[in-house]
Amino acid sequence: MKMQLAEVARALNIEAKEEWEDISITSVCFDSRKIESGALFIPLVAENDGHKYVEAAINGGAVATLWQEDHSENIPNSIAVLPVSDTLVALQQLGKHYLMKINPKVVAITGSNGKTTTKDMTAAVLATQFNVHKTFANFNNEIGVPMTILSMEPNTEVLVVEMGMDRYGQLDFLSKL
Repeated sequence: MKMQLAEVARALNIEAKEEWEDISITSVCFDSRKIESGALFIPLVAENDGHKYVEAAINGGAVATLWQEDHSENIPNSIAVLPVSDTLVALQQLGKHYLMKINPKVVAITGSNGKTTTKDMTAAVLATQFNVHKTFANFNNEIGVPMTILSMEPNTEVLVVEMGMDRYGQLDFLSKL
């Protein structure tokens, strides 16, 4: 992924600061242990609150972070902070924006059994003719699908995405990303 922070802000309906035009985002990460230089850190709020790990993400090379507005303590001032109402929803919005920007053909793999194998085989066949990007492992939920999208190279022609569900309506939601 390659995007200016100002474009990220606009994709999330945040007023972009002028200095954000000069900040390049090269990846998106929600795990501070796997952060890369140039990353946008997304502190997801789940069993563990990702906001606790923003400092570690900064130390690992993050150049910006999303920040959930209901977390008013310990807001970092050493990197760009983009305030959002929900970091997971923002991740999904950003994934949708990037998918529309790259605009690959999309092959979605769903089902009860065999999704990962089918995804891998489909991607292998398509890769003989196209630049293909596929879901890593079985990263196939509300976090994994947008992360798959955001890890696409700009020259991706076909995206093979695995989508799983563990509750009613989840595939409908994922297919709208």
